[in-house]
Amino acid sequence: MRYIPIGLALLGALSACIDAAPLRRTNPIVDLGSEDQVHIQGTSAHGVESFLNIRFGQSTAGRNRFAAPKPFEYPAGTLVNATSAGAACPQQRDPGFILFDNVTTVSEDCLTLRVDRPAHTNSTAKLPVMVWIYGGGDSIGQIYDGAYNPSGLVVTAAQKGTPVIYVAMNYRVGVFGFAASPALNETNDLNAGLLDQRLALRWVQKHIAAFGGDPENVTIFGESDGGTGVGLQVTAYGGHDAAVPFKKAIMQSGAPTADTGFANGITLNHTAELIKLAGCNASTSAAELICLRQMPLAKLLPLAVKYEASVSSNTFDVFVPVAPSSFIPDSPSRLLASGRFARNIDMIAGWTENDASFFTDPYVSASNATEVAAAIFPYAGTTDKALAAEIADATKAALELYPLSSFPSEDGETSYYYRASRMSRDSGFVCPALHVISMNHKHFGSCTSNYLYALNQTAVAQALAEYGASFYQVPHFSDVPYVFNQIKTRFAAVTNRTIDATLGSEMSTSWASFAASGKPSLVRGSLPGWSPAVNSNGDLSVQVIGGPSSGPRSITSKASFEHLLERCAFWNSDKIQALLGT
Repeated sequence: MRYIPIGLALLGALSACIDAAPLRRTNPIVDLGSEDQVHIQGTSAHGVESFLNIRFGQSTAGRNRFAAPKPFEYPAGTLVNATSAGAACPQQRDPGFILFDNVTTVSEDCLTLRVDRPAHTNSTAKLPVMVWIYGGGDSIGQIYDGAYNPSGLVVTAAQKGTPVIYVAMNYRVGVFGFAASPALNETNDLNAGLLDQRLALRWVQKHIAAFGGDPENVTIFGESDGGTGVGLQVTAYGGHDAAVPFKKAIMQSGAPTADTGFANGITLNHTAELIKLAGCNASTSAAELICLRQMPLAKLLPLAVKYEASVSSNTFDVFVPVAPSSFIPDSPSRLLASGRFARNIDMIAGWTENDASFFTDPYVSASNATEVAAAIFPYAGTTDKALAAEIADATKAALELYPLSSFPSEDGETSYYYRASRMSRDSGFVCPALHVISMNHKHFGSCTSNYLYALNQTAVAQALAEYGASFYQVPHFSDVPYVFNQIKTRFAAVTNRTIDATLGSEMSTSWASFAASGKPSLVRGSLPGWSPAVNSNGDLSVQVIGGPSSGPRSITSKASFEHLLERCAFWNSDKIQALLGT
């Protein structure tokens, strides 16, 4: 994804945290149930018991930097103080324009997780477990960010009669999580950030029952690059994992093929450039890796952030997952097409109606429209004549699928902007969602339930209008406040609309309903009438959530919803997926 700072700056300003002061606290204690007699002490407020900063992995400093994570075990007899937040993994502390809270502390000893549950839950409850994977362009993110405060989700689910347990893990980002080099490939240490996620999921399998959770009913969910992380957990090891640590997956504005460049060697090139910047050039890749590992964090982190900023205006999606590797043994698109992914996983995948509006150049015009469209492909501007010709042909075909006449000018923006935004949305968000759901149904349909959604409402609509930015419409991240049911807390300052409060309650309940049963409309107070994405005739449909015309829309006929049938046939084709590096 290509991020435009103005949009993220605006939403960051709109979503200032105003969570209420906590009520009187008590200190719940969980016995992990092992012979080692390890206990976890947390806090309780507003009907939620929280256990923070629980270590699941060893420090990633020194020899462990860039390496696959190693499990952490507390010494026998430990009473773990899990009452306050811990450090984030190394990243910039104050990006200045982001959606999230500023990071106060970073450390390479950051592989921790949090567990939140309804008050008074006991160890025999066997509640559904929802494990969150945060987004942030594979560059930023932490589990203690106010944007992901789970209290609204946990309390609402309990009130609706479907209590759940929430878990979220820190994982490494940037070069620390996604460095790539021949030496890392030789030692199976590629995609360390994804391996962090997997290790945390293993911890959940081992320990969540002590908190009252059911390890046999785990749902992983995430948004943006967190949604892509969820998708890559689905395709992990090409499906060759005898003990997949989850049963359901929710991908919000992300999917296995959502980000470009995985299979094109982009991260390998960026790591090589950072090695030069750090002065770590050596005769062997192993020697270069030793140099980077010996460099103090206080020196390496600023260099890495500086390099990311030189490539991307806000540092996002520079160091991204790599295929092939042990964790991603082939390009994600080929893994999906061949059925090499986790079997029998129930899925929800979806997008916001204007998912790419923040990431689209607002000054696109007739003079640069082709260049902007070509930038969707990670190697646009290549000096390889054959590759440049392929990209030019693909760009021309894409533009023909999106005639300018289909996109009227409005809200101060031109047709060129809306066309470019829609192309970017479809290639990076919509069509990857359709692809993963279609492949799951194709290969495992008789054993899975599959759902698609398109969110057509945002809690920041009034604020966008006040800022003269209504052209962003329903932008990226709009689903997060609803899923976490933060309309009356974190977002109370920007909306007092009943329709937003109602949708927040319904979406969070639907997510909990799906986690419990595999059906998002089963529980009272959930989104009504959400039908499976594929019906008995094989017809594909998407559930529009919110806005003036919610309900199901067909994607099967030639008059398909937003022309998605023909447009996604293009974006999801083998040829285009190869050019995208997905």
